[in-house]
Amino acid sequence: MNSRDIVRKAWQITQVHLKKLIWYGAAPAFFSVVVSSIYLAYQYNAFRTSALFSAESDQHVVETARTLWEVVASHPGASLTLVLVSVFFLIGYTIIPPIFRGTLIHAIMKIKDYEPIEGSVEVGVRRFFPLFEFGLLTGSFSIITLFTEGSFVVRWWGVNIFLVILPILLFVVMVGLIINFLFAYAEYFIVLDNKRLIESIKESAVLVLSNLRKTFLIFMLMLLISARIILNVILVLLIPSLVILLTGWFASSFWSVVGVVLISIFSVAILLVSSYLLGLFHVFATAVWVLTYAILAHKTKPPIKDVDLGQGNTKHIFPDPITPHAAPPSASPATTEIPATMAIRY
Repeated sequence: MNSRDIVRKAWQITQVHLKKLIWYGAAPAFFSVVVSSIYLAYQYNAFRTSALFSAESDQHVVETARTLWEVVASHPGASLTLVLVSVFFLIGYTIIPPIFRGTLIHAIMKIKDYEPIEGSVEVGVRRFFPLFEFGLLTGSFSIITLFTEGSFVVRWWGVNIFLVILPILLFVVMVGLIINFLFAYAEYFIVLDNKRLIESIKESAVLVLSNLRKTFLIFMLMLLISARIILNVILVLLIPSLVILLTGWFASSFWSVVGVVLISIFSVAILLVSSYLLGLFHVFATAVWVLTYAILAHKTKPPIKDVDLGQGNTKHIFPDPITPHAAPPSASPATTEIPATMAIRY
């Protein structure tokens, strides 16, 4: 089975079972988008008030802290609400993704085998801790972590120090790519084979090295698809963002309340659309890796079937072996009688 067949089967699963699977991809994407937006806003404000763009960076930090304290002291009810909302998003950002990740992997494997997906949520809950540990391990080499470290160095120590440690950061990026490549199947060993974290990492590395060409093709294909989808999401969200900016500017110029309401409505709409698109891609990418894992790690199992699109028929993805025809039963040797005229007489 080649990479094209795997992608085609994964897209069929995504289309046919999207209503059942989209929640397991869109909910983590929702929390991720919210936290990422807050993180980008923090980075923007941190750079704006840093020594790179302002000579009074320390004074800005003190003023910001004083302003926050005054708001908390003067509005205790609103501050308590903000704390509760922050705790809710923190729990959703840290606990929901591992559980839904395990649920999605198990559900797609059940769909592949034409079995009901009941019980997948329980599997996701049971695999929470190893998946959470795996996320912490791979998150140490993520782009967000390295960007945070690099931006901290630039803001506090200057560009010259950043250029000195830049080769180290690039080396860590390469190590992170290699680790993500070698650990590509670790989550699937954890969820589908109920293996521990260290054993799953070892089995994933062995499986990747044993099937280097196919895994590399899938890995690069998913990188290209990810880049294309990210560009599409940016283009889709760019026009609404411009509309929000223009609407906010006009509304704030004439009526501040209307501006706040319109900006809130458009922001929620963009948040929901981006969460849906990212969740759709998350389901599709998980289906690709589940099918690849099933082919490489479970070679002795029955072949993957086509997804039932309503026609009620399924077929194997590769032709069945040719069954040799049974040989006809060997005929018993006929007894031929020698004519009496040809008999040898002694």
